Amino acid sequence: MIQNELKISIEGLSDELLALYRDSGMDRGRAGREAVEWAFARNDAPFCVARQGDEIVGLSAYIRSEMQFGNARGSGFQAVDSFVSPKMRGKGLFTSLASAYAEHVRKTAADLVWGFPNDNAAPAWFGKLEWVRHGQVPFMIRPLRAGYFLRKLKIPGDFPIGSGRDQNLSPLTELGDWVNPLWARFSDNIGCATIRDEAFLRHRIFMGPNAERYRVVADTSENGALVATCEAKKHGGHIAYLMEAFGGQELTGVLHSELARLRTRGAELALAWCYPWSPNYQQLRACGFMPLPEFLRPIRIWFGARGCSTLGSKAENRSNWYLSYLDSDTV
Repeated sequence: MIQNELKISIEGLSDELLALYRDSGMDRGRAGREAVEWAFARNDAPFCVARQGDEIVGLSAYIRSEMQFGNARGSGFQAVDSFVSPKMRGKGLFTSLASAYAEHVRKTAADLVWGFPNDNAAPAWFGKLEWVRHGQVPFMIRPLRAGYFLRKLKIPGDFPIGSGRDQNLSPLTELGDWVNPLWARFSDNIGCATIRDEAFLRHRIFMGPNAERYRVVADTSENGALVATCEAKKHGGHIAYLMEAFGGQELTGVLHSELARLRTRGAELALAWCYPWSPNYQQLRACGFMPLPEFLRPIRIWFGARGCSTLGSKAENRSNWYLSYLDSDTV
């Protein structure tokens, strides 16, 4: 039987797997070698690989993150990429790969596996693999210009929406030791999140293959704030993504300034991920962000997790989570 000929192993990055990324059609492969190496730099063994003889017929890939669980720290593995060769589809290989990596996570004493399955992968993660389903990600929207909506109505014209003044904040090119206490104060009551400390932000924003896409501004005072954004032509318009926005009393002012700058640059919508219980939710609302109803969302992105330890079980309660676009590996 074909199943008996399969060999499944946990592996680090190799030239063979880089070639698979290049040739398989996975999005990260199209981004190139640098993007693959950067994504998995913090995981010594990010891949669960299925081979049939000398041929790779399946792969499941995971990004490792340092996680915060209330006052405790742990680690988690975010499922991001998967590949099953056409001849092996429908044979349960995807589930076998994910199950094998989940066992690897337990053996390494990590705390959870989590991620954002699409419609195709969701039935396996939430069914056979017993992830807890947290629903769709918490999209919020901030209209910046009328042109996007007028085009939908086939009406010519464009004008800015909202007020606010661009304070001409200079973008950061590096981070300092002010970041860690800023995140610590902000996240004091967060039950589960990827830790946004200086090391994470430097790797995620400043060291990636698309670092030039991101803009980070900050007030570095004790009650200051950090705001990160990027722009893209997507969903039929000029879209701004609020990648991150955390801090103290100054957050509203810094965010207002960046939204005004984006509006002047022609951005039509700003999108964010933020739960109503997140410590920055009211500040986003004060800056004009609103929850985006599911029927208006450009895409469906599901969210779920499965704890692998007592600590990780906190991730199975959605109300413990803090999310932002920095948790997405595709923006």
